[in-house]
Amino acid sequence: MKTIRPLRILAVAAAAAFLFACGSAPKPVSAQEAPPAWVLDPPEADAQYMYFVGSGESKTGSMAEGEDFARGALIDEIMRYLGVRIASETTATARASLESYQADVVQTLKSTSAGRVVGLEIAERWVSRREGRTGVYLLARYNKTELAKERRRLEEIFREKVQAISGPEAEGRELEGRGELYQATLRYLEAAAAAFKSDLENAEIKFERNMNQAREAVRRIGLVKLNDNLKVHVGQGFPAGFQLKVVAGSAGSDPGIAGAALRVSYKEMRASGRSSTRSQQAKSGPDGRLSFQPPPPESVGAETLTMALDLDEALESLADVPDRLYAQVEAMEELARTKSVRFAYESLSLAGTIPTGIAVFDLDATGNPITMSETSSGLLAELGKAGFKVVSLPVTAPEIAGRPDNQVIAALAAGYKGQVERAIFGTARISETVQEGQTILIQVSGAVKVVELASGKVLLAVNKTKRAQGSSASAALATAFKKLGEDLGQAIANQLR
Repeated sequence: MKTIRPLRILAVAAAAAFLFACGSAPKPVSAQEAPPAWVLDPPEADAQYMYFVGSGESKTGSMAEGEDFARGALIDEIMRYLGVRIASETTATARASLESYQADVVQTLKSTSAGRVVGLEIAERWVSRREGRTGVYLLARYNKTELAKERRRLEEIFREKVQAISGPEAEGRELEGRGELYQATLRYLEAAAAAFKSDLENAEIKFERNMNQAREAVRRIGLVKLNDNLKVHVGQGFPAGFQLKVVAGSAGSDPGIAGAALRVSYKEMRASGRSSTRSQQAKSGPDGRLSFQPPPPESVGAETLTMALDLDEALESLADVPDRLYAQVEAMEELARTKSVRFAYESLSLAGTIPTGIAVFDLDATGNPITMSETSSGLLAELGKAGFKVVSLPVTAPEIAGRPDNQVIAALAAGYKGQVERAIFGTARISETVQEGQTILIQVSGAVKVVELASGKVLLAVNKTKRAQGSSASAALATAFKKLGEDLGQAIANQLR
């Protein structure tokens, strides 16, 4: 068993490993001699060294066992002096560093040459044998400069990861107290991420506490629209941006929150003509206000733009939390999704303000006119929906079908230039008919052009194809031509300037 000689110096458990790296080999003192003075009265520190005494006894008389106990006692003495204590907040990194240091101390105390711990060595050893028992007493000396360095090193390691949690958490509370709720949320989430990665014994408590504080801060954040229902012309910028204020509360008069990141999402038209949703980040200004100006719209119609509180980057650091803790992250994500507002806007075509006439005719597969006018009907309906001023021109199919464009344009300008400024002319014809059992499949194709009558300039040309099916040829044909007209109208509304 081992016993520890008390020293008149402060001792704390973090340096146990120092004793394993120093390595001179002092002579053992004979067991028959009287014990040296340091056995009963440990020496005071001098200008160069701190002294530590440890003793151990083997009941079986084993010298090696007694010396192991004595070394353990020396380690305890040095650890107490260093003042580093393993507790619930000790990180795995700190534990590993301490264990490595202890191993070096053991090696030093066993070595007869230079050990791994600089400045530590066994100065004297005394052995006592009595009644079959062997007692070993060790006097170690540690260079005061090297001991102070090791103490500072271990203290820094022990503080490092605890501060990674407590630092951001304290900042979060300070920011929250000042009403800077978004920045406070980021600090709390940073502390939560550090907690679950830290291997602290009470890491889950710290994680949950910071997640709760983050949610409470987000609950107090409000997004207030300062305008809505905007109108804009296709191809032109919005006269005013979409205005929003991030507040600590729920009303526009509440204090603003600066530097809050928001994810702004809106519709964008691709080169292929298909629409997609684009999103980008914007931040509130010093007064909590944000004004966002999206690119000019490229299609007509009613649309929406969304602004939502953006915590994605901070939440990404929590992606690897253990399953047992993930409910906290999901609750945070769900709450963040509620912090969103939607703006309505309508994009109009300037072309819609210009009086326009329509002369589009349906043809059969051989190019002859048919009695249907579904393409023209669908075209009129779609352009009317987009706000265009359109009328059907009283022309006949032979005046349009099969004639060169220059002749058609000249005839339309001569007959209707005083009534309309632009004309849409063209034809739609059957391109394929297939019967599958009782079902008729029909494909139709249409080509139309928009012309400015005063100049004779063609402003836009559109070609479309549409398929439809029905139980009869007439039903399938009517549907196909009508849908074709709607597609042509939508393309004109979106592209014509």
